[in-house]
Amino acid sequence: MKIHELLKKKGSEVVTVQPTATLETTIHRMKLGGTGYAVVSTDGKHIDGIIAVRDFAYTLADHHREIEHDTPVAKIMTRSVKTCSPQDTLKSVMQQMTQAKVLNFPVVEDGVLRGIVSIDDVVKYAVEEMELESKVL
Repeated sequence: MKIHELLKKKGSEVVTVQPTATLETTIHRMKLGGTGYAVVSTDGKHIDGIIAVRDFAYTLADHHREIEHDTPVAKIMTRSVKTCSPQDTLKSVMQQMTQAKVLNFPVVEDGVLRGIVSIDDVVKYAVEEMELESKVL
């Protein structure tokens, strides 16, 4: 399955926040979006970074005395973001997720954010494939 096919099924909505958004605002946006990540973007189209629940946890563990609720998300976001394209296969993205040890891959086409593939998407696809194979057998 190609990533663009997956996005047609699941949609292309992505939780985004501005780099100046506070940590408190960001975690609330993630909660409202029902997700463990937010793409950090100045314009909603280009990726400045990504923040995940893991980033919050590690920051609290390492710098809890230096971090406030009003700290800008840009201070702790991951700046080097692994991405994929709509033409990539879900299998190749699964392999990249495993190698990079990340749970979310933004989908980028011509430098513009088009959606996101999460570990939930990968698991759902794998289960569907196994069910199909068991029916065929």
